Amino acid sequence: MNYIRTFWLAMVPNNPVFVLALGLCSTLAVTTGVENAFFMSLMVGATAVFSSMTVSLLRFSIPFRFRLMSYMLIVSTAVIAAEQLLRAFSPEVARALGPYVGLIVTNCIVLGRLEAFASLRPVLESIFDALGVSAGYGLVLMTMAGIREFIGNGTLWGLKVAWEGFVPCRLFNSPPGAFLVFAGMIFAVNLMKPLLERER
Repeated sequence: MNYIRTFWLAMVPNNPVFVLALGLCSTLAVTTGVENAFFMSLMVGATAVFSSMTVSLLRFSIPFRFRLMSYMLIVSTAVIAAEQLLRAFSPEVARALGPYVGLIVTNCIVLGRLEAFASLRPVLESIFDALGVSAGYGLVLMTMAGIREFIGNGTLWGLKVAWEGFVPCRLFNSPPGAFLVFAGMIFAVNLMKPLLERER
């Protein structure tokens, strides 16, 4: 099995946000700043990898009718651990992310990959798939956050990077700004789709 191909397919051709349209709530909500987007990506990634590895290891032991309940229990354990670590080491970011951290438990990206991939595949393959999905999600979040923070504040990760005389457009700090950036990125992705289809 080509694990690099598994990673690539999960990250780009099957990108969880742009192709599968999963995890849109957090994508639009936490991308006001690069720092928030980075930590959210990190937490979703850690949760996805841990959950995929665990589900793959236990895939022959979990009764079919209890699988969703079992998945949520596994994901909850990972999320609670990640949230406590974030609160301990970066309480300000934990406050900024607010309820969206808890919503990782029901995040369609994580649960969807557990059901569609990890529950059917070996451990190593499931880990690479989770890494690819997490990287694809993180790429979208970081790009959106970079665009919104720069245009809305003239900063990146809280540091001023705009030139002298730059006038921020505060619209991009608001929910409509998130939809505008997301729509623009969807448009750009659709333009590139023929190139990606040729590479598959």
